[in-house]
Amino acid sequence: MTHRARELQAAAEAIHPAALEEAKAAIATSCREYLRWADMFSLRLQSLPDEKLHHFARALALTLLGHLPTRPATCPFCIQYGKDRSCSGCGYAATHGRCDEDDSAFSLFIEAFQELGRAVYQDTGKMGCPAEEVRKQLYSCIDASIKLVRKTEQALESASTRDLMMLKAHHIRAMINLIPVQLLSEEVAVRLQTVKEALDNYW
Repeated sequence: MTHRARELQAAAEAIHPAALEEAKAAIATSCREYLRWADMFSLRLQSLPDEKLHHFARALALTLLGHLPTRPATCPFCIQYGKDRSCSGCGYAATHGRCDEDDSAFSLFIEAFQELGRAVYQDTGKMGCPAEEVRKQLYSCIDASIKLVRKTEQALESASTRDLMMLKAHHIRAMINLIPVQLLSEEVAVRLQTVKEALDNYW
């Protein structure tokens, strides 16, 4: 085991079971909420006019982003060391930098993540393929995201703190890869790549 791996293991082992379970519960809740939205998106797509497909793609991407585990409530370190402890003793801060520092792993990730959301929200690009093909791509995105979210939710139950942090990074990466960038502007694709690069140091 490398020195870095030992540091991460020690940080993870310092997390109390209650903090871990609280983070898992928050992620599970977000997963269930996304599944409800995904079902509604799937039903809406059936009768959606062609001229609304780009708006639909943007809304789907923003909903997907909005249900990813990026908030403090989904982090066992924030739950245990945040609030009145002001990050004192936090193993994540010791190994990745404090989350409120400009150059910390989380700050670089969340800044890139927010810029991705902004690019999707402000996207005005036009889709360069037939409406029927667009519908197929959107259905594929929805179906794949549902399967991925269900798989993540199942993995939560037995996850240790280390497993959970790795699972979060994997889930975020896999989900943003499902954003239909081919239906959006080039900026969205560029911003998405920046998020994926930031995720390399998420845990």
